[in-house]
Amino acid sequence: MKYCENCSCATNDSRCPLCGSKKLRPVKDDDYCLVTECKKSQAAQRKEDLARYGIQAIGVPYGDGFRSQLALPLENERLYVPYAQLHKTLELLHAWEKEEEKSLRTYLLQHAKSLSISPKLAKRLIRKLRLTEEELIPYLREALTSADKVYDGGALSNSSAHLYLCRLPKYVITLNSETMEIVAVDRR
Repeated sequence: MKYCENCSCATNDSRCPLCGSKKLRPVKDDDYCLVTECKKSQAAQRKEDLARYGIQAIGVPYGDGFRSQLALPLENERLYVPYAQLHKTLELLHAWEKEEEKSLRTYLLQHAKSLSISPKLAKRLIRKLRLTEEELIPYLREALTSADKVYDGGALSNSSAHLYLCRLPKYVITLNSETMEIVAVDRR
């Protein structure tokens, strides 16, 4: 395995997947490697969870720079772990992600009966999907329960609700977790 010192990235390729550099060296066990980027609140929880397994993760604030220009803290964090613990960390993160998705799917199934949509968005979707008004909600219910992937898109400001993103082959459906209102349907 090779290591890019610019990006702190371990790779099997001849180029860094992040910056494209060919200046890679063999990775050492104590090299800190990028494992994930997540919201700041989730990063704190992930670091605690990894610490329970004896894995010391380091978080580095990350963002596009716009927030820095406004003197605001960056909204994301990149997590790094020593290469010696990289594979175990990736296994844990994958397992936690699967567990979280399973929990979100269960929530969606339990609350699918309460699904709603604004009249304006409903009208647009009826035209776009060539459905009748009566077919729309059942169609969307079925789409949500058979989504390829379900994500928590983060908390809505000033609310305990979250935005759930349901990825389908052609669309991404975004809904409010508290009201179960579909707020957007976007092409992929």
